[in-house]
Amino acid sequence: MTCSTTMAAPRTTAPTTAPTTGAAAGRVVHPVHVHVHVRLRDGGSVLLRPLVGGEVAVLETVFEGLSTRSRRQRFLVPMPRLPSGHRRALADVDGHRHVAWVALVDGEPVGICRYVTTAPDAAELAFEVVDAQQGRGIASALVDAVTTVARARGITWIEATVESGNLASEAVLARVGIELVLSDGLLEGRGELRPAPSRSRVNQRAVLALAGQWASSSSTAAATSSS
Repeated sequence: MTCSTTMAAPRTTAPTTAPTTGAAAGRVVHPVHVHVHVRLRDGGSVLLRPLVGGEVAVLETVFEGLSTRSRRQRFLVPMPRLPSGHRRALADVDGHRHVAWVALVDGEPVGICRYVTTAPDAAELAFEVVDAQQGRGIASALVDAVTTVARARGITWIEATVESGNLASEAVLARVGIELVLSDGLLEGRGELRPAPSRSRVNQRAVLALAGQWASSSSTAAATSSS
């Protein structure tokens, strides 16, 4: 399941600690070892956490798990490999303007969802789940987590673009308030971000706590790096 986006900057095993910045004495380690546990509808489970800036290996692992069709649905063009420019843009998350979360099953990255702000109260949404894990509700869990953060950051409007016929992604987007219309062969939509679904399997309080911890760590790292 994949959903693309019109954002200008497109968007192995995950490391247990994130890259550090600043002098050795003042290094800050992002809390990527902390996760939000989600029980899936098939009885399995997935762990969610924020993607840390520069985690290219996670992006590459998820990309490798996408079929040719899924890659085209995500990027809207054939994408046999992930170009370096895309890798840099997709890994350039800051927890505010560009927010991304990763899903892990048995320690392996299996999906990513992100938003990039287009205005103070609006953002574009995109997500992908590796083919082997599609149909389990992982995309819904990721979208619920990321839109929970979006609401807390003042985002009230959400946008997305999907390939026509991508019914699974259309259903996920409808849950958060996006109404899609056909335009030049693609489905594009914008809608007022709905409250979290009452049946969401994602613990919103846990998501916001982890998002706040990550944002605080990132701000400290940035201050240390610039000092």
